[in-house]
Amino acid sequence: MKYINFNGNEISKLSLGTVQFGLNYGISNSSGKPKQDEVNDIVGFVTQSGINCFDTAVAYGDSEIVLGKALNQKKSCHIVSKVKSDIFLSDVEKILFRSLDRLGYSKLFGFMLHDGELLFRWRDEYRDKVDRLKKYNLINHFGVSIYTNEEFDLAIENTSIEIIQIPFNLFDQRANNNSWFQKAKEANKLIFIRSVFLQGLFFMEIEKLTGTLMEAKGYLKQMNSMRETLDLSIADFAMAYVESIADDAVVLFGCDSLTQAKENIETYSKLPKLKEEILNNINRAFSNIPENIINPSRWNMQ
Repeated sequence: MKYINFNGNEISKLSLGTVQFGLNYGISNSSGKPKQDEVNDIVGFVTQSGINCFDTAVAYGDSEIVLGKALNQKKSCHIVSKVKSDIFLSDVEKILFRSLDRLGYSKLFGFMLHDGELLFRWRDEYRDKVDRLKKYNLINHFGVSIYTNEEFDLAIENTSIEIIQIPFNLFDQRANNNSWFQKAKEANKLIFIRSVFLQGLFFMEIEKLTGTLMEAKGYLKQMNSMRETLDLSIADFAMAYVESIADDAVVLFGCDSLTQAKENIETYSKLPKLKEEILNNINRAFSNIPENIINPSRWNMQ
């Protein structure tokens, strides 16, 4: 397992996203939430494989509870949780204590806003809230999960923000096209990458796509043609692209079974480094994909 050093902390390059532990999540997920015993096996395997970072959120159903039971207060784990802006504005300390109790830990590595709404009206009192959480030794770092380029730029300029979670994949290349990785490195901010497989869209049977996702058929066929030429699986191609671009970022991956966890980690351990010519071809092919495809909140299956 590769690791990133961020302000003296060794963080595994792969982080386990746990939304599947608390919700039925992902367009290609047909099995639903795994049971607690299954989650215990998944978490046990990934920690043995060197993964020490876990991503969850208050909004992920009972994910914090399930993850906490599986981790069973394992030491040297970096846990990141998230709350929506309205919760942050209410009684954030109370909410954070609840999260810590569910997880079974006394401190979070990262505590993040689940949306970028507050970035547009950030005030000194919000900064003071963050400083209090650090003063009380409840969190190490504060951050935000963003979607737009405007939100990213506001996060870079915000001195309270140390972690920025972004979407990045073969079809959603805004991070690369707008130099998000370079800007974050210059500002000493840690990037977490989500949606590497575009919430499972890359694995869907093309002819079964409906609604707005029918627009994705041509792009998916082109993606498959490119990865078949390289003799790579879908997972190999998607992860290799992200890894070839984002050397200094933590990559989130989710799974709803031990088999998936093993496959993802095995895939990551053998990823090829894509050549510059291939990266340029990918960029030319997919740099202007409509938001109806790259933004899951815009998907309509009807």
